[in-house]
Amino acid sequence: MVQIWYVSYGSNLSPARLDCYLAGGCPAGGGRTYTGARNPHPPAGRAGLRLPGTVYFAGESLVWGGGRAFYDPDLPGDTAACAYLVTAEQFDDIHAQEPPCYDRVLDLGVHDGVPMRTFTATVGCGDVVRTAPSAAYLDTMANGLREVFGWNYERAQAYLRRLQP
Repeated sequence: MVQIWYVSYGSNLSPARLDCYLAGGCPAGGGRTYTGARNPHPPAGRAGLRLPGTVYFAGESLVWGGGRAFYDPDLPGDTAACAYLVTAEQFDDIHAQEPPCYDRVLDLGVHDGVPMRTFTATVGCGDVVRTAPSAAYLDTMANGLREVFGWNYERAQAYLRRLQP
């Protein structure tokens, strides 16, 4: 069984949110129920990471309302991310449940000898109109930042404010 680190920088920073992609269900504050992955087991591991580049919000989320998070590795700055150790099949199933605008898979190197991957848009921040995310989306991201990094409420909010248009 091939394992990879799925690296999340948006709502899937929250382990409870990611669980909806694996086991199925509707995330708190979300407007869609997910079927889940063929293998519904939780990740075998989790690690907080910092990535070069920045998250931006664009488009309109059908799940949350407001802008969706995308990662642009070419922008200055850094990104707080959560890596989940999943099977390659689970990564594919998570990706398949995302909207088609997440059409670029990025290889992010290796962590503990295992490849890291994420997905984002093919177009970068400079090629889209940025849109503000919904409060529910930001709350889910903040919950993930607090759980993964141990950040307090103020630190998580300061990070998220930096990302918004």
